[in-house]
Amino acid sequence: MISKFRLIFFVHLAIVKIFCLSKVNLLTTFLLLLTQVFAFGQDGGQILLKSVEEIQGLISLQFEMVSNERIEGELLQSKSLTKTEMNPYRSYLKGILGDGTRGPELLYAKDKNNNEVLVSPNKFPFFNIKTKPNSWILRKGHHYTVEENIYTFISKVMVNEFKKLGHDNLDQYVSMQDDVLCYHITTNWTEFEWIRYKVKNGETLTSIAQSKRICDTQVLFKNDDVDSYEDVETGDDILIPNHYAKQVIFYIEKTSLLPLYIKISDEKGVFAIYEISELIINPEFNELDFSTENDDYNFKY
Repeated sequence: MISKFRLIFFVHLAIVKIFCLSKVNLLTTFLLLLTQVFAFGQDGGQILLKSVEEIQGLISLQFEMVSNERIEGELLQSKSLTKTEMNPYRSYLKGILGDGTRGPELLYAKDKNNNEVLVSPNKFPFFNIKTKPNSWILRKGHHYTVEENIYTFISKVMVNEFKKLGHDNLDQYVSMQDDVLCYHITTNWTEFEWIRYKVKNGETLTSIAQSKRICDTQVLFKNDDVDSYEDVETGDDILIPNHYAKQVIFYIEKTSLLPLYIKISDEKGVFAIYEISELIINPEFNELDFSTENDDYNFKY
């Protein structure tokens, strides 16, 4: 239970915010107050667990994202608009170029099209391409596949890490700072290291990464004798990380409990940064949102 003193403190805090935050309307301020009151006493691990629960309960999403992902030692930036339905999983993704114009577009429906992705490059050769989600066309310069969005990807990673660490031990690895709009949560895997793994029959880097909930791109560039995600054979001895990362920093929005900023680091430094904006939770999509017939899309050829 929250003591009377603490409740009064938070009420006063809300009043200060009402007068000091001219850009935040009264309803938003009231919601933030409630969030702070009921989150009092929770630690970063508990907030992360609730964030995962929120992600697992999502029906649909729409958002823009700026990604900075390390490829061959260099952080490469991309920007995209994503529409996603969770079950069955369907996704439309539009790249946004540096000048704001339309980049490549992708349509993916897990339950249709033989698990293929339709791609409109919106540049030469100016015709649609069908390819597998893990093809080099789609994976070049990107850490995860179109089969998952950033939220489903990172939530599965965190569930796996929670199992390894144990929910009762999260406070040893997780710290939290509080501000007006977001929880700033830092996770540190102090035991992070690279370990030997023997490839089993039929495995690829991607299937290994999915089973271990690590990043296959990270594994690809760690093993100099591996040239692609499929370039492993049964019995090969490769290096994989024992945890997803050495450190992950989340900025989790208080009202939605969804991350708006994710910074991932390994032993070399920053490995990826994802910044989410224009987030719409559970929008009502229709068939045109995942169709080539949508006039707002450019799947003409």
